[in-house]
Amino acid sequence: MSLNIVIRNRAAQSEQVRSELEYRQSQVGLQQIENQISIEVRQAQFSVQQNYAALQAAIAARDFANESLVAEQKKFGYGASTPTLVLQASRDLTQAESNVLNAAANYEKSKVQLDKSTAETLTKLGIDIGDAEAGQVKHMPAVKGIVPANVQELTSPIPPYTPPPTTPPQNR
Repeated sequence: MSLNIVIRNRAAQSEQVRSELEYRQSQVGLQQIENQISIEVRQAQFSVQQNYAALQAAIAARDFANESLVAEQKKFGYGASTPTLVLQASRDLTQAESNVLNAAANYEKSKVQLDKSTAETLTKLGIDIGDAEAGQVKHMPAVKGIVPANVQELTSPIPPYTPPPTTPPQNR
């Protein structure tokens, strides 16, 4: 008969301490991820606000450039301006319109980034994960600016080119 009495189970104690450390490290890692997501969402919100303000400023600048061009054209009509000044005002309006387009693009990009950060992209586009899992699309996505394709046009072969019928010239 043999009797083993473990006075101090060092192996079990070390395993418990190691497991507690791993658990704490996992908690710290989770907290870091939560902080990172929170910062990303705040930055996306700030970017949307900034780009919206930039868009409004660009629109105001475009309106001012348009008014300046109209005023310069009127002055030119009265003989109080030169063609050079009218062309410069026209150039300024064109640049202001370009700035509006760039600001609008940046604003839309920041809205997309915010949707990505808040995980609302699929919901806003009307995409159902269940359809993807089933392998059959029952609801078409509602992507703004995208026209649904005609599937039959995409899958049918392109017919060969046939020239239009020609009619012989008639003599008069």
